[in-house]
Amino acid sequence: MAVPNLLRRGVNAGSPLHPLRGLLLSSQELGRRPLSSVAGDAAAELRGAREDVKQLLKTTSCHPILVRLGWHDAGTYDKNITEWPKCGGANGSLRFEIELKHAANAGLVNALKLIQPIKDKYSGVTYADLFQLASATAIEEAGGPKIPMVYGRVDVAAPEQCPPEGRLPENPAGPPSPADHLREVFYRMGLNDKEIVALSGAHTLGRARPERSGWGKPETKYTKNGPGAPGGQSWTSQWLKFDNSYFKDVKERRDEDLLVLPTDAVLFEDSSFKIYAEKYAEDQDAFFKDYAEAHAKLSNLGAKFDPPKGISLE
Repeated sequence: MAVPNLLRRGVNAGSPLHPLRGLLLSSQELGRRPLSSVAGDAAAELRGAREDVKQLLKTTSCHPILVRLGWHDAGTYDKNITEWPKCGGANGSLRFEIELKHAANAGLVNALKLIQPIKDKYSGVTYADLFQLASATAIEEAGGPKIPMVYGRVDVAAPEQCPPEGRLPENPAGPPSPADHLREVFYRMGLNDKEIVALSGAHTLGRARPERSGWGKPETKYTKNGPGAPGGQSWTSQWLKFDNSYFKDVKERRDEDLLVLPTDAVLFEDSSFKIYAEKYAEDQDAFFKDYAEAHAKLSNLGAKFDPPKGISLE
């Protein structure tokens, strides 16, 4: 149990705590306390971190970038690779500079800066857990469904364990088609068409910035005054509110100030995707149910848990 606990505490080459000393301390600490006490302490820290994330959201309106942070840490998972952490996934690797510099992660260094003080305060919470906790909490605090989360994810220890670039979704201007691209990326993670469409609905939050993604307008009537840094183009008019308006707006396309990417439009063009997109545009409860399940599944992809069954905060 000592080595997993060492990793969970985020000890790495940049840590002031020497790895061997940390290993001894972890072993001694576990030798003195029953495992139930250790798990209880972990849950208490996670709850404390969750409350601090809620306060951060109230003061900075950073819901969209925290959702993206969690997604991009988990979204590198490859179901065809069985070895951890080579399989990628929710393992905290996105904290390392080499992965933050991947093109798909442009701007996420700002999310890391926002939550680093929380990580420093609750040192027993791993980056892998904090990324996913922040993402799920942002959805819930924006009015979305309760996500059935489990914690206890182990962190990778070094940047050499980061996944290769190219595993995250993009918006291709040419081949493959948007539908093929979505399936190529999400099928690799073990997700299906329903989950692809449900997760796409999270675009009800946030904006695209052309300087980061190459997509969207510099600003619109919905984004020119913020909140947060002004500018970018949102998918919905109330881009800090989680609801099913993304599906309604993509379907109707009545407002030129709202963004519709090729991978958004295809949800109503592909025969399989369209079944779910039409359903979610009409039934927010159905969307919330499927979204919560898909988000929880995504947050667990590639994760190694200590304890093996995870930690519940409910």
